[in-house]
Amino acid sequence: MYPALSALILALLLTSCSQPDGRIAQSAHQLLEQGKLQQAQESLQDGFRQFPQSIALRQERLHLNLLAGQPELAAAEAQQMLQTQPSAQPYRLPLRDPSPAIRSLAVRAFALAPPQHPSSLSVLRTALRDPDPTVRRESIEATRILTTPQATPILRQATQDPDWLTRASAARLLGNRADPTAIPTLFSMLQDKDSYVRRFARRSLLELSIVAKPDAYLPALQSKDRTTQVVAALALARLNDGRGLDILLAEMANPLGVERIEGVKSAVRIQDPRVLPAVRAATSDQDSQVRMVALIALGLLQDKESAPLMKKIQSDTSAPQEVRLAAGKALELLSQAPTQPNRT
Repeated sequence: MYPALSALILALLLTSCSQPDGRIAQSAHQLLEQGKLQQAQESLQDGFRQFPQSIALRQERLHLNLLAGQPELAAAEAQQMLQTQPSAQPYRLPLRDPSPAIRSLAVRAFALAPPQHPSSLSVLRTALRDPDPTVRRESIEATRILTTPQATPILRQATQDPDWLTRASAARLLGNRADPTAIPTLFSMLQDKDSYVRRFARRSLLELSIVAKPDAYLPALQSKDRTTQVVAALALARLNDGRGLDILLAEMANPLGVERIEGVKSAVRIQDPRVLPAVRAATSDQDSQVRMVALIALGLLQDKESAPLMKKIQSDTSAPQEVRLAAGKALELLSQAPTQPNRT
């Protein structure tokens, strides 16, 4: 599968064998190929006693660390190689290893202490084209070492990956980047066939609302997809923008609405006379979590008119205990001095 790589390794070994440390490195390499890690380690230790600065020996110890699942040690070994020989390319062979596990760990080690050559961007772009999804996933996790302008195109490319977990990771990392330009891409991911991907796209869209402007979300309100509309309305509410309030109120009133809890939390940020009646209605929702959130919200909003409703729920023995406790907490909040609602 990798004949060119095998030929390269053979050529390097034959070249290095002209030196005493090269012969030891070749012996250690053969032991590693046979899965004899302990014997290879002992051989390398003996070699380092004689040739403590040997690049060939360090290359094999880097390989050994990757085989042992220790990318941190492999990265440290690579740094030592580069200090001894700045032109060395310690990851050239590991990144082309026949084993996906080794290639994946090599990407992780590379990201721990990226060398100047080759560039991090070129390495990660290449890794994103790897046939194995574990390597591609590791490559997008490693985009943390890139600047946002460098990382965003890679992450956008990964949103089209055939592997669902790679797409989900890309959605998560796009949100972590705090780059509002990713919002249209994330909205498109709400249509992904995998629920895990959709979940991370939704979360990132809401996270980005702290750095975005309302205009970034307004087009999604006109979408034919209900989920897209609701997520856009939630994000706008976080920006204290009520242009998606009608959608939120409809979601709260829908017994099948999956965003009823978030709808309540978000709607109360909007100063609109329709909000309080909708939140009061949510105290009778079939979901106890929705009822609890609605009750606490009314308490925080100092809605004195809801006091009889809260008392009724608190004394209702047929209501779940956590709902009755929430009603009691809401009444306690009503008795406290009014505070300015947090609308940030």
